[in-house]
Amino acid sequence: MENTHNFMMPKINLIGVGAIKDLSAELLDFKLGKALIVTDKNMIDLGYVDRIETLLKSLFITYDIFDGIMHEPTVSFVETGLDYFTKGLNVLKRDYNLVISVGGGSNHDCAKAIAVVATNGGSITDYEGYNKIAKPAVPVICINTTGGSGAEVTMTAIIGEPNRKVKMAITSPELMPAISVNDPMFMVSMPRQVTASSGIDVIVHAIEAYVSTEASPITDSLSIGAIRIAYKYLPRAYENGYDMEAREQMMFASVMAGMAFNNAGLGYAHALAHQLGGFYHQMHGNYSAILLPHVLEFNAPSIPDERIFKIAEAMLIQATDKTEAADKIFNALQKLNETVGISKGLQQLGLTTDDMEQLAVNALDDLTTFVNPRKGTVEDLVNILKAAL
Repeated sequence: MENTHNFMMPKINLIGVGAIKDLSAELLDFKLGKALIVTDKNMIDLGYVDRIETLLKSLFITYDIFDGIMHEPTVSFVETGLDYFTKGLNVLKRDYNLVISVGGGSNHDCAKAIAVVATNGGSITDYEGYNKIAKPAVPVICINTTGGSGAEVTMTAIIGEPNRKVKMAITSPELMPAISVNDPMFMVSMPRQVTASSGIDVIVHAIEAYVSTEASPITDSLSIGAIRIAYKYLPRAYENGYDMEAREQMMFASVMAGMAFNNAGLGYAHALAHQLGGFYHQMHGNYSAILLPHVLEFNAPSIPDERIFKIAEAMLIQATDKTEAADKIFNALQKLNETVGISKGLQQLGLTTDDMEQLAVNALDDLTTFVNPRKGTVEDLVNILKAAL
């Protein structure tokens, strides 16, 4: 009986303090080329984009900058970015052979979507779902500035579709970045609320990947390692953004969790968080952080005892039986949310009871539901939302 667990990740991953210096050597193949930088105005104000411009100039790579991303990416952001390919914004023809994203998950997802549609045509909405992209994308380099999303090492883009009030999950090997860069020096200026939201999402990624029906020994080792590191170091990174040890450790945890869920998948916490974001537009990690304890509680009957104990161990929790371990994990996750300033309930982030059924229906169409360890109904997901209210 076949039981494959293929493992995908970017071909090149530059990781660690000072890793940005190694990018020049990896860009030699693009010398004299043309690049589109996808970013936001905050990254420009912080000087991060200027560092990339200097690097590109040293290799005689011409470039344009699309800095129009605000909050989480939508179809309109992708379309605006694609205009750079078609309108000829200066005297040079815009036949880009490289897309570089600078920022967090929103910028990376938008860049990946732009790069795919640039070569495949149509609209990004045409590719919603799994493996619907036929042609290779323009090569993407993701220079990461947050410790959380994992988007720089995954083959998925989450793009909002305001007309339907949903976040589309688009997954294909063609969305995989060619190069990821994780240098903690780019993360020290991350605001506390972003540190908290993106950092908590590392733990959600890792736990959901660990209990996924597609988990393997490879993803398990990454997931448990990420839980252990993030649970220890997130409060420190939140308390002092210039704590370089904490920033570096959170960077490692984020990359590990990203590689884990890219191959094992996620679950109902992310399926619901995506839809809540489509309705209310708050920070994604805050939704998933509030949801995770309640989703774990729902999933627990279908999670092997050993896996519950392994999660507890990674969080320094001692328990004599599965029920005690699950209860202590639930409480520890909620305490961590409180420590890093995450809201106690979804009502504070916009959720109303009137929207719950539609959110649950939308969530069950999300790709991330396919590998959740326990299959639920619309009623089950509504009950999870009520519990997290």
